[in-house]
Amino acid sequence: MKKRPSSFYLFRIAVITCLVQTSFPLTQPNIYNLLQQSNTRPPTANASIPLGVKLGMYLESLGNFRSSEMSFDVDLYVYMSWQDTRLAHNFSDYVLINNDEIRKQIWLPDLYFANARQASFQEVTVPNFNLFVAPDGTVAYSCRCTLTVACSLNLRYYPMDQQLCSIRVLSYAYIAKQVNVTWFDKNPVRFNEEIGLPEFQIEHVSNAYCNGSYQYALTADSFKSDDFSCLTGNLYLSRSIGYNLVQSYIPTGLIVMISWVSFWIDRRAVPARVTLSFTTLVSLTTLGNGLRFGLPQVSYAKAIDLWYGACMFFVFCALLEFATINSYMRKSEKFDSMAKKMQSVVLTGRRGAAGNVVDALNDDWCTYSTENGRLKTEKSPRSFGKPDTVQDILSERIKFIDNEFDFDAKEDDGMAMSIYDNVSCRKDDADSSSEETKFSTKPKRNGTNGTRKYIDKSLNQSNQNESLMAATYFQISANHSRHALKIDKSCRYLFPFAFFVWNVFYWWYYLVYTKTPVDKTK
Repeated sequence: MKKRPSSFYLFRIAVITCLVQTSFPLTQPNIYNLLQQSNTRPPTANASIPLGVKLGMYLESLGNFRSSEMSFDVDLYVYMSWQDTRLAHNFSDYVLINNDEIRKQIWLPDLYFANARQASFQEVTVPNFNLFVAPDGTVAYSCRCTLTVACSLNLRYYPMDQQLCSIRVLSYAYIAKQVNVTWFDKNPVRFNEEIGLPEFQIEHVSNAYCNGSYQYALTADSFKSDDFSCLTGNLYLSRSIGYNLVQSYIPTGLIVMISWVSFWIDRRAVPARVTLSFTTLVSLTTLGNGLRFGLPQVSYAKAIDLWYGACMFFVFCALLEFATINSYMRKSEKFDSMAKKMQSVVLTGRRGAAGNVVDALNDDWCTYSTENGRLKTEKSPRSFGKPDTVQDILSERIKFIDNEFDFDAKEDDGMAMSIYDNVSCRKDDADSSSEETKFSTKPKRNGTNGTRKYIDKSLNQSNQNESLMAATYFQISANHSRHALKIDKSCRYLFPFAFFVWNVFYWWYYLVYTKTPVDKTK
């Protein structure tokens, strides 16, 4: 037979059952019954006193900064705390609630991120939230969410710029008289120290308020206006210049320096200097198009635009310097060519100029015999309107030189032409005599020696004049060439010095003068 339990054992079971019913079974249904109640309004005991909601946030990660869209992504934890007396219970510790269905039964502050373009609540692997309820009804609520936040960028100092991006939090429906949202008293905004951004550095984070008057309850004919609680979490960012330094500043600076190589190239090497100047100009233009890629089309000039414009100016000035040098060298070559022609005339004229002049005189002054047998010298019928004297012939020759005519001796069948003029008397003119008159191309014998002496004297004077003109042209050519060389030598030092001064001013202005230190005491 079974042994019947003793009376002491039954008494013990009765006491334990009574204790369980009075401690746990009676209190647990109490809190859940409270959660099942309709909590659609703020839990304020006095309607004249607003409900105080404390807020804090922790930035877990930042990234995907898009300058063209002026936005960035942030993954953060949001912490909220308020007191709901309707959730007071008699537990000795906080009650943890992580059931999403139960959370929907509790009144939560209707806070939203005003400048977030997109927002999502993390639900992997379960909804990322927790809710603790203290015995006096104080609620500690936290959740994790991902935002795409709009940030208005000031790109005047790009890429040495500092940006202030804010995360604004407001109550969507309740005015400040109903729900007053404030920051935690200590370290309300914090961030992960291990956040590493490729383009920015987090200088500091701070909290502030953006309380203001907003319109609500809008209709076609009326609206209400009142103050809303607004909180701002500020992120002070400083752009890292390393990427732009390697991809933009160093290449463009090297292209400017390459354009200076033309100052050391021979000033007569036109194809080489033209190729170098235009190659650097085209390369700089191509890089400039890449600099503007990924940036918004703002109406003001950025710091990198000024750098690019200055580099383009230096390369363009190098091209203008080449144009100036080329102009001087073309003038130098022109006068050099004229001087060589004059020198050729002088060198060849010493051997044949005298005979040519005599031939020219013989062509113009023909001797013929009359009926009585006497010889008479007169101008040839083909020489009317031509120079009469040796001085006139030489004067015409000088005019030809100044006008850069071709002074080479030309020969034609049956015609002898002097290099000093363009007149001639054909040999067959002597055969065109009439019965009364017979022409002869031979000059008077008794006047040949005097004519020769006069011609030699005139030719010596002409050779001296032409030698002087050739020397003058050589001197003018050399002056233009030396002037071009002087410009090249000056630019070899002037351009690097000007570029160095520009660099000193540029980097001092953007790295020192415009930098505003962040007040980390806020």
